[in-house]
Amino acid sequence: MQEQMRYKAQIGGKEYTILAKQSPAHMDAVISLVNQQLDQLEMLDPSLSVEDRAILMAVNALSDQIIKEKRIYQLEEALGLQSESLKQDS
Repeated sequence: MQEQMRYKAQIGGKEYTILAKQSPAHMDAVISLVNQQLDQLEMLDPSLSVEDRAILMAVNALSDQIIKEKRIYQLEEALGLQSESLKQDS
C-alpha cells in the first residue's frame, strides 16, 4: 500500500496542502490541468467566482467519469461475450 504524501499546490491563486498517494509528477500534471481549466472558465465568463468555476469543473469531471465508466462497462461486457463465444468455438 502506497503511503500518502503532503503535496503543496497553488490552485486559482490559493495555496492548498493535499494528501496524495500519487507521485509529485502526477500531482503536478493534475494541478496544471486544474489551473488551465479555471483560467479557461474565467476567460469564458469573467463574472464567475473561483468557487463557481470550481463547481462547474467538478460537475464536468464527474460527468466525464460517468461516461468513461459506462464505456468501460460496455467494453468489459463485449469482451465477456467475446470470450464466451471463443470457449464455444473450442
